[in-house]
Amino acid sequence: MDEISSDELYEGLLAYGFFAEKLPPVFTAVPFFDYCKTISDPFESGWHEYISFRAMRNISIPRFMGIPNPFKYQRLCSELRDNWDKICDHFHTQTDGHGYRVSRIHIRKEYGEKRIFEMNYKNWRVDGNPESDLLIHDKGTSRFLVKADVSTCFPSIYTHSIPWALVGKEKAKQTVHDETWYNRIDHACSDMRNGETHGLLIGPHSSNLLSELILTVVDKKLYDMGYRYARSIDDYDCYVSSHDEAQRFLRDLEEALREFDLPLNHKKTKVIELPIGMEKNWKHRLSDLPKIGKSGMVEYPQVNTFIDTALMLATETGDFAIINYAIKKLKGLNLSDNGKKLAAKRFMHMAVLYPYLLHLMEEYVFNPYGVTTSDIKALSDTIYRNALGLNDCESLCYSIYFAIRYNFVLDEFENDYVTAQDYVIKSKDCILLIMTWIYFMKQNHWKRDATQVKPLNKVAMELKTTDMDRYWLFCYEALKWGSLSGQWRSMKQAGISFIKEEIVDSAEAKTESK
Repeated sequence: MDEISSDELYEGLLAYGFFAEKLPPVFTAVPFFDYCKTISDPFESGWHEYISFRAMRNISIPRFMGIPNPFKYQRLCSELRDNWDKICDHFHTQTDGHGYRVSRIHIRKEYGEKRIFEMNYKNWRVDGNPESDLLIHDKGTSRFLVKADVSTCFPSIYTHSIPWALVGKEKAKQTVHDETWYNRIDHACSDMRNGETHGLLIGPHSSNLLSELILTVVDKKLYDMGYRYARSIDDYDCYVSSHDEAQRFLRDLEEALREFDLPLNHKKTKVIELPIGMEKNWKHRLSDLPKIGKSGMVEYPQVNTFIDTALMLATETGDFAIINYAIKKLKGLNLSDNGKKLAAKRFMHMAVLYPYLLHLMEEYVFNPYGVTTSDIKALSDTIYRNALGLNDCESLCYSIYFAIRYNFVLDEFENDYVTAQDYVIKSKDCILLIMTWIYFMKQNHWKRDATQVKPLNKVAMELKTTDMDRYWLFCYEALKWGSLSGQWRSMKQAGISFIKEEIVDSAEAKTESK
């Protein structure tokens, strides 16, 4: 973290850490970041709600994520920037005595990148690979692996516990009403959640930094007690010599977490006898697959075997992250033309069955395998129809995104756009509303007829009056500056959009012609 300057922290969190990666990739906060540099006075204070949306995980359980009010998020990012030296001192205090990096996933300087957080960061050359060293250490040999995690970590974090972690609970309670730097961070967090003090938003990268402020304090306590373990966000892997030590670790972990009002997830606690493979067993079984054929490429049969094996392992273990792994691994290999066609068809079929894979399709399937627009449209139409029956707004949004990205018309909108729009409006889902609005603004099919977008504009006007906070992204983008007020109006007059420029440009002419 010492490699990150305070200005780099601010830009990384605000410009590149505002929108969650689980959203369709049409949104950006870079123009808003640039706009903030032109503002001399701070944005208005006060409590505000946030946009919530549901993202499916590979365990078929949804996670509720958030998009904060941009003005509130900017305030939090600026507080973190202005106090970055104190925050770095805190991390040094908690981690300098460690013989290895306990925390495996956290903000960091990325080569050639302005973002400073990546969920799947794994670079053993930089961070080392402590698991092998933890098997045999100065206190003996590890015979068991304890796996544990925090129950609903981010939603469980008490914002007042941030000052507890930074300066100690006693001092924080004595100065709770003071305008100290640590209290300002606390207040900025609660302001983003309408004044609530329980929970950090899942999605913005600031939450990953804030959780580390607390969990590194827990790390220091456990490390100083002699436990040897690694932590990835809120998942713990502790190496112990006996069942008794395993139980002591779980008891001490629970006690250390309780000091910050964080609960241990007992349902996911496991004690596993060693030795086991350092990587998950399924990775070993897939590591030698797919085989390269005589042509020097991965041929159709080998692709088929690889996908069959991955699917079998996912079904056997219930761990459908295996499918994600298989999709990403196959992209980096040299496939024959028939192999590419097969991989594309099978992965698109899986995306229909397991919609959490949809966010991988463009980068790992459509582009590398040259999937035709007609096939992408067929997939999108199928997903859209299936999602309607399940009220699956996330899948609907990705179907619409593909139509926007590859410039085709969805059957549901072409056959009866009134009924389709009516469903979107009644869903009361902000992301589905804004995606549908972008769709109609983008489509050349509607270029000379603005009637399709008028009902959405009307809804935006209504929501602006009744529930702007929870629908701000849709209302702000759909309405002209004259229909907005205060900070929203000023920002709109400055031409700021949260939709990527390549999409905004094609919609701009349509907006002006209405």
